[in-house]
Amino acid sequence: MARHRVKVPKKRRNHLPLRLNLLFFIVFMLFATLIFRLGVVQIVNGELIAREVQKTESSKIKYEVPRGKIYDRNGQVLADTISNYSVMYRRSQVTKTEERLDVAVKLAEILDVPEKDRKVTERDRKDYWIAIDPDRSRERVQTLLADLSEEERASLSNQEVDQLLLDSISDEDITFDDATEEIIAIKHNMESGYALDPQLIKVGASPKEIALIEENLELLPGVSVEPYYQREYPFGQTFQSFLGSYRQIPAEQRASYQAKGYGLNDRVGTSYLEQQYEDVLRGTPAYDVFTTYKGQPVGEPTRVSGNPGKDIVLSTDIEFQKEVDEILKKAIRAGRSGSPHFDRAFVVVMNPKTGELLALSGQELDLETNEFKDVSTGTVLRASQIGSTIKGATVAFGLEEEVIKPGEYIYDTPIRIGSSLKSSYRNMGNINDLDALAMSSNIYMFQIALRLADYYSTGQIVGENVTEAFNTMEHYYKQFGLGVETGIDLPYESTGFRSVPDRVTLLMDMSIGQFISYTPIQLAQYTSALANGGYRVQPHLLKEIIEPGSLDESNKQVVSTFQPNALNKVDIRDEYIQRARQGFRQGVESGTSRILQQTGMTAAGKTGTAQAIAEGPDGQAKRNANGEPIKTFNSNHVGWAPYDDPEIAWAIIMPGLEAEGVNTRVAHDIMKAYFNLEDVQAQLQ
Repeated sequence: MARHRVKVPKKRRNHLPLRLNLLFFIVFMLFATLIFRLGVVQIVNGELIAREVQKTESSKIKYEVPRGKIYDRNGQVLADTISNYSVMYRRSQVTKTEERLDVAVKLAEILDVPEKDRKVTERDRKDYWIAIDPDRSRERVQTLLADLSEEERASLSNQEVDQLLLDSISDEDITFDDATEEIIAIKHNMESGYALDPQLIKVGASPKEIALIEENLELLPGVSVEPYYQREYPFGQTFQSFLGSYRQIPAEQRASYQAKGYGLNDRVGTSYLEQQYEDVLRGTPAYDVFTTYKGQPVGEPTRVSGNPGKDIVLSTDIEFQKEVDEILKKAIRAGRSGSPHFDRAFVVVMNPKTGELLALSGQELDLETNEFKDVSTGTVLRASQIGSTIKGATVAFGLEEEVIKPGEYIYDTPIRIGSSLKSSYRNMGNINDLDALAMSSNIYMFQIALRLADYYSTGQIVGENVTEAFNTMEHYYKQFGLGVETGIDLPYESTGFRSVPDRVTLLMDMSIGQFISYTPIQLAQYTSALANGGYRVQPHLLKEIIEPGSLDESNKQVVSTFQPNALNKVDIRDEYIQRARQGFRQGVESGTSRILQQTGMTAAGKTGTAQAIAEGPDGQAKRNANGEPIKTFNSNHVGWAPYDDPEIAWAIIMPGLEAEGVNTRVAHDIMKAYFNLEDVQAQLQ
């Protein structure tokens, strides 16, 4: 029997572990190589690479956009924005002194920079002397150091060596001709700000200068011709002081503005409305964003568009403002006869319902030149004694505190307290509260003060009762806006001058507007509170904010509107506010403001005469030959019209005016101007 052989297949060798091992080895080598390279990068070349990376950064060049315009309530431009093509310079972070000097020399050959526009300091001249001949400067330094001992030389820092060189440069060394002075002035402008910030070289370059610069841009690195925006005031000095200043950031404010993203050479509003509404008027600058390597731009920049500033519309009527200015000028000339210390006057006219300021005027006569200058900011900054104009508030709080009753009669006759004799300008006999306001009785107000201090029960001239009465009186005056900030939309305002009476006779003075001083804007706010029935309305200059160029009613785009704001309701019952209003109305019908009846309109008004000290142009007291302050009077007036539905309220302060009737004539002519009363004769000619 044949035997069958069974074939057993050979076991195949498995190559997978070998391949995996090979793969792991390759991966290991790659990681080892990577780790080695990272080590070389971080440890060996780390510092070098870090420095190279720092040389590459994103930078941006800023371009101005037009600043928002300022209009009056009727759309007349008060502050315009105009552009002048001007020469600008931007230096990179690595531009050397000799390179800037080379550009300055070339620009001086092209530009004519007037001497009045050159800003050159002694340090600029010394820096120029050093820059034009470095070898000479080094030799001078070596000579200076040779005169020092080895120990002295070793102790000097680089900064001290530089100062040693600067101190050695004499006036003779830095006496240059006009052409060189122009080069130094241009170099000064080129170096006046941060790298990449625009430095203004010349405003309003001529067409020839612009053409030459454009032809030689390759030889003038960093130089460009761009629009440079400036303010223009179509109405000249009229109301300009309230528009404010627009200029380079003041040195003391640079840190705060830089924190907001401003550049060192940026211009900002630095006073009044320009400052108050800086965020609105400024707009958003445009930028060219690019990458720099070692301080030099790389590639083409990316343009980031900006937005021009928004326009603002004011509550002021510039034509009415001009008329009020002229009324004050005529009043000053008319009142100087018999009033040698009368040379300025102030007026505030506002809408007592909305707080809109229609005119803020201040005029001062320069007695040397016989010319007027605008001092309108005195309406918010300059406090004066307001006299009897305060009596409306005194009667109102006297009724509220129940020290007098509506219609109560008091006999107007002089009062003696100690050595002081107090009286009205004439003995008026038996008068009530309305008569007291219409005829401006002092005695009636004195009795309110004395009763408030409980004088007749205690006989105390000084003490707690006087202090408590003062606190009560001041509380009510502040309710009307006297002695507190009015809230006007300006960066700053005065709160007046506060005195604390230490005896009852001074409390009596306070009740008739003596012994305390308030600003015209405070007086106008107080008058408005009487006119509107007891609401202290915030005075404001802003009417609305609009998109640039959209003033026309057909495409007007209003961003926001200033809403009337009652800061408080006077803490006096309505019937007592109305009683004070009636007294002011009676002042026009039969009292000291009768001249207002000639306008044919219903009005309310109150005169106010206050004893005062004559002030000079610097605000300091004038003195006689013996060094004593010269005494004079302030003549004031407040009022509103029409009586029942008031459109305007006014406050007039005329320091140093001793002549009778000028204050009421100003009020008369203000009514004539505002209401356009053609058939009414002006009182001041």
